[in-house]
Amino acid sequence: MAIDPNQEFLVQPVDASWLQCNIECQEACPVGTNCRGYLNLAAEGRFEEGYILSREPNPVAAMCAYVCSAPCERACRRGDIDRPLAIRAIKRFLVEWHENSGIPDEMPLIVPRTEKVAIIGAGPAGLATARELAIRGYRCTVFDSLPYGGGTMLIGVPAFRLPREAIEMDVRLIERLGVRFRFNTTIGVDVTFEQLQAEFDAIAISAGAMEAVPLDIAGGELEGVQYGVDFMKKANLGEPVEVGQKVVIIGGGYTAMDCSRTSLRHGATEVTIAYRRTRSELVVDEEELGETEREGVRMEFLASPVEILGRDRRVAGVRFIRNRLGQPDATGRRAPVPIPGSEFVVEADTVIPAVSQAADTSFLPVEARFDIARGRVKVDPGTYATNVRGVFACGDFVTGPTTLIEAAGHGKLCAYAIDRHLAGRHDVEVDANVRIVSSWRHEMPELYDVLPRQHVPTAPLAMRMPSTDPEVNFTTPVEHGYAASAAVAESTRCLMCNYNIWFDGFRCVLCGACADVCPEGVIHMIDVNQLKAEGELPELVDAYGWDGGAVMILDEERCIRCALCVKRCPYDAITMERFELQEVSDDGRLYKESYRDAQLAGMIGVAGGAR
Repeated sequence: MAIDPNQEFLVQPVDASWLQCNIECQEACPVGTNCRGYLNLAAEGRFEEGYILSREPNPVAAMCAYVCSAPCERACRRGDIDRPLAIRAIKRFLVEWHENSGIPDEMPLIVPRTEKVAIIGAGPAGLATARELAIRGYRCTVFDSLPYGGGTMLIGVPAFRLPREAIEMDVRLIERLGVRFRFNTTIGVDVTFEQLQAEFDAIAISAGAMEAVPLDIAGGELEGVQYGVDFMKKANLGEPVEVGQKVVIIGGGYTAMDCSRTSLRHGATEVTIAYRRTRSELVVDEEELGETEREGVRMEFLASPVEILGRDRRVAGVRFIRNRLGQPDATGRRAPVPIPGSEFVVEADTVIPAVSQAADTSFLPVEARFDIARGRVKVDPGTYATNVRGVFACGDFVTGPTTLIEAAGHGKLCAYAIDRHLAGRHDVEVDANVRIVSSWRHEMPELYDVLPRQHVPTAPLAMRMPSTDPEVNFTTPVEHGYAASAAVAESTRCLMCNYNIWFDGFRCVLCGACADVCPEGVIHMIDVNQLKAEGELPELVDAYGWDGGAVMILDEERCIRCALCVKRCPYDAITMERFELQEVSDDGRLYKESYRDAQLAGMIGVAGGAR
């Protein structure tokens, strides 16, 4: 491909931070999971090692194996070539393989401390906080009003998507770390907040956002209106659920999808989801939306509810108005703008609003004077501390509804902050040991670049609701997961972003053979004057002179690591370098968190010149 001689190229210097950021799946994960690492292990058939690596930084790995929103997949650079890796499906295979193997999970060696921490809420954020503090030796007790752990995952996600065994697996492993759980315990009823303050050295509030936000339209009081969070709680706890034949769900998130599919399993014959924006603005992933539509749910886009219509005090339908998309709002998405004269009615006998959820702060003592704004407790974003001494907060309780993995990431950071607070220090001295390993003979797996994304098998429609018993239908799994051969094939598609092409300028003779052999056309020889450089690179180029020279550049984001350039170079000027990093504290403890995780924990500083 010819290069415009007037085109400029932004070149970024390479340092440890850039190398870590370059592994984009791991960077996108809120808990810093080494996705690339466990994919590569799975590709080699080293399933138990892959499971251990996937579990290592993730307190809720089993739940994530089924219902993680998978930001790693959206970041996966394989998606720029064809389709991203099915990272969540591979994690599920590893989790299920481990469970079926009977191999016990190894527990870390814990040095006990005397400080006690109370954690309110056994959802993803609370479990993450408890796990990280327990590993650091703190005596943790988790309080929850529900009969089991899991929080929103337990009462908000249907069992046909998230088997209860996965929740139990995560809770069980955290319990083995010495964490005590007190279920069926409501703060303010069974135990007061003041009692917790007197007994514990610190309190972490991770009570989630499980209160429905009511619709501000007429008809909300009619019989047949039930809010999504309450509807799913009843269904998940085995309580009676009343659903008519024609159901309208208002909303476009995961709760709306779950409510629609749960309605079908409880006997509804017509289910419609009404969303005020377009399909492309939905926050759910395409797989979840696809399964929802495959089961017969009708999507009504660009529609906002105006009024819930009634007859004899029962729901009879919903009046909507059509929208067009206007300018972006505070969320960055284009705001829906009603179109005058475009109203229409959808018949219904059940309406389930699933537009948003809020935190319940009623258990907080008024005398403590928590700083609360718009229904959320305010915290210092750097320390997760509230304005009440010794009390911290995290997860959906602070941020509003997020995802499973985001809440877990929030909980981990809150645990780091509590650790610093109780230990009386601001940081931990950690040496970041970066290791670059040359690999002239690096070979990518056979067919890695042409293998298509492996289909994740699902149950046929006729088998998803096989019974007249709603409970049977509700617990019949839809997704079946990979067989070992499919997991290996899918993992083989990984581009191994921890490998990077390195040019040795002293050996290179600018013959251009590497550019000629590159199948993706990502290597170019350009005039040195076409460089736009950052950091120390301009000084380096100045030292050698800007005029009359040529340089080799690589579009790293499009490189598929085939190593043909390494093999083609006649002067061994190109190598494939494997990036490794370990962090070791001043007391000799090995930190296994990712580089980014260590930065967030206050362990190491951010290196300059990051992408």
